[in-house]
Amino acid sequence: MISNSVTVLATKWRPKIFGDIIGQSHTISQLTSALDKGTLGHALIFCGTRGSGKTTTARLVAAHYNCEVCYPVEEPKVEGYGKGDAVFPILTTPIGVPGLNSPKEVEPCGKCKDCKMIRVGVHPSVMEIDAASNTGVDNIRELQSVLQYVTSGQRVVILDEAHMLSKNAFNCLLKTLEEPPPGVTIILCTTEPHKLLDTVKSRCQIYEFQEVDLRTLATFYEHIMKSENIKSNGLPTESLFSDPMSIAIKANGSVRDGLSILQKALSGEQEADNSKQYFELVGAIYNQDVITALDILQELRKAEESRVVIQTLEKWFYWCSLESFGMKTPVRDYFGESATSNFDLGRLQESFKTCLEIERNFTATPNSKIVLDMGILKLCM
Repeated sequence: MISNSVTVLATKWRPKIFGDIIGQSHTISQLTSALDKGTLGHALIFCGTRGSGKTTTARLVAAHYNCEVCYPVEEPKVEGYGKGDAVFPILTTPIGVPGLNSPKEVEPCGKCKDCKMIRVGVHPSVMEIDAASNTGVDNIRELQSVLQYVTSGQRVVILDEAHMLSKNAFNCLLKTLEEPPPGVTIILCTTEPHKLLDTVKSRCQIYEFQEVDLRTLATFYEHIMKSENIKSNGLPTESLFSDPMSIAIKANGSVRDGLSILQKALSGEQEADNSKQYFELVGAIYNQDVITALDILQELRKAEESRVVIQTLEKWFYWCSLESFGMKTPVRDYFGESATSNFDLGRLQESFKTCLEIERNFTATPNSKIVLDMGILKLCM
């Protein structure tokens, strides 16, 4: 048997407690407060950008509900009422029933049998369903029939990419969201909450996950690079892996995307930092230098898809706009503080709008090269 000893960073560095989740302090604070008070609803929506921690947080909620440290099982106490010989026994509610008792702890221990099973995805009470491949009414009906069976733990259903469900499937799910079987929590994870039906959103508590800011990401990746000894792998200084901030920019607010980039370093791959090329492209566009802009574009297209190129340009024009108000962004390292203070805000805003228009045009034709080339021409005008 061939053993696979490669360390998967996304798995190794996956948060094991709520406190490990980075860049979502406000959302996690609201969520853990509701868990601590025992007021968290039975139907939740976790929405936000990819790689921001939605599914991981849903798993931690499942771990919290099933952790023997959060809800230790104790023998119920027998009390009585009445006088003399007429004493009637009363069973008080035992600790260990989510929804009926406040938890002893909010953070799952990560060491008990239930926590370990949830972490590796084999807990019988936790169902993680890919809604992108289970989109129909029959899939929801099958889920509803399974939920009727009682399990030993608190049952948690995680519907990933929930926006991919069909309208009929959503309608079929409504009653379960409103009145699920006892001991069931349903969590819908989605990157596109606007595609969820209003009738679905009205039955759920909504928690929004934001893009993780660049400095938080850079600090996190720097810590991982030191822990995994990535800098000492003999990589050239111009490599993307030599600068945590460059990785954070490339990750585009997604923790997971940055970990995927670092995974390449562990595998011995090399990837160049193209931030300087984007700096030169923005400069060529700003100076209306069409020939230079198209030459740089040809080089960028060798490493990145057309849509990624235009999305990255959007970020650069966004950062330049912030710089015109004195806010420090990554572009200051390239343009310099004196240059950024002289940006034409109106020109930057128009360029940003043009990038959005170009991105929409990608859906109109399969020839993305022409769309991008013509878009660059328009940006230079």
